[in-house]
Amino acid sequence: MLLWVILASLTAIVLFVLLRPLAGSGDNEPARDAFNATVYRDQLDEIEADRARGLIGESEAEAARLEVARRLLAADEKARGKSGEAKGGALARTALIGVALVLPLAALSLYLLYGSPLLPDQPLAARLTDPAEEKNVGALVARVEARLRAHPEEGEGWDAIAPVYMAGRRYADAADAYGQAIRLLGPSAQRLSGYGQALVLEKGGLVSEEARRALEQALASDETLVEPRILLAIAKEQDGDYEAAIEDWRGLMDREGADERWRAMVQTRIADAEAHLSGTPPPASDATPPGVSGPSAADVAAAQTMSPAERQTMVEGMVQKLATRLDAQGDDLAGWLRLVRAYTVLGRDDEAREALARAKSQFAGNTQAIEQLDALAAELGLKS
Repeated sequence: MLLWVILASLTAIVLFVLLRPLAGSGDNEPARDAFNATVYRDQLDEIEADRARGLIGESEAEAARLEVARRLLAADEKARGKSGEAKGGALARTALIGVALVLPLAALSLYLLYGSPLLPDQPLAARLTDPAEEKNVGALVARVEARLRAHPEEGEGWDAIAPVYMAGRRYADAADAYGQAIRLLGPSAQRLSGYGQALVLEKGGLVSEEARRALEQALASDETLVEPRILLAIAKEQDGDYEAAIEDWRGLMDREGADERWRAMVQTRIADAEAHLSGTPPPASDATPPGVSGPSAADVAAAQTMSPAERQTMVEGMVQKLATRLDAQGDDLAGWLRLVRAYTVLGRDDEAREALARAKSQFAGNTQAIEQLDALAAELGLKS
């Protein structure tokens, strides 16, 4: 409240300073004109006295009287006009003070009546998690898209919106945006890496030749990037070059500061690749590593490029392991979503529908979980 009082006072001061010239100068011109008129009257008396004493002749006295009388009349007229202006200036100053005071008070009154002066500040964390912020992001994306439709040669816009598309799982749009940014701004490690990742995710995990070239160029520009290394290792697995894939996986494990988020996945991929080379089934594990909820879309897509026997081995080692874990620990919604998607990518729609039904039974009464399962079913075309 005190802040608004201070702002209103500052507004009044600013208005007074800005409007003051309109109120007139406020000088003492009328007093000077009245003094001049008094002087002229004294001069008339002196002229008459000089004529009476014979110091000046009658004609000279008459001429002097006429000139002084003319100046006296002009001074009197000017003094009367300035007096009127002074009165008008006083009225203007009164109006000025009224406007400077009334306008801020009126604005403050309207705010107190219709505003929310007592509403507390919202913490930064609350503002960042406000669902309205997501709507704002959508509105910003729409504005950027409109701008790019009008100015498609603005590379900075494509470069800015590409990661947003990736975060929103709009992989085809992300690949196009990264491609436009590379064309207009030139290739960089981050743009090439993003372009390659978008192409892979658009294909459900399959590393195409175009994606491979982009990832290799990104890695050549910046050897510290991890995502291109992972996807290039998966590409070698898809080509059946397990020895090279193992070498890449172990290179990732040996890197300083290997991230625990993908360390478990790399260990699993190494074991699977070694099993392929030895012709034995991959080692089964009763416990799932923390944070690993089953095969990713990239794992399942990689299985599609293998021979039937290899595919069966990978399915037994990954998809079945996930299904078994979900039978024992069925409260993992993310795991069910991944299992349904994995079955669909492999073309096993009946098993996907069965897993979907089991998941719905597990989360019966959980409205949010059921909505996510229905949304996935609609996305994958599993609606019956």
